[in-house]
Amino acid sequence: MKAYQLFVEAWENGEMAKSDKTEKFEMLFRVHAPGEGRVVCLCKAESDKEIFEHFAPWRAKFGIHMEFTPVISCQNIVDYHKDLFKTLG
Repeated sequence: MKAYQLFVEAWENGEMAKSDKTEKFEMLFRVHAPGEGRVVCLCKAESDKEIFEHFAPWRAKFGIHMEFTPVISCQNIVDYHKDLFKTLG
């Protein structure tokens, strides 16, 4: 409950919007699945350090379990495969 209370406060006072977009980190979207007790976020970060800095306080304060899955765009897939095709001949 304390995590959700802080979340509501941070959302309503604009603090979350500020931390969701910095020079090296951007929260693209965040959706909640309350029936499962999960939140799914898509963010863009320069490195894993920015991801750590954004989410670590929530884990440290509330012991929230988090799983991270790196993803890449369709354009990345096309570009990477074109490079792969060149190396394979």
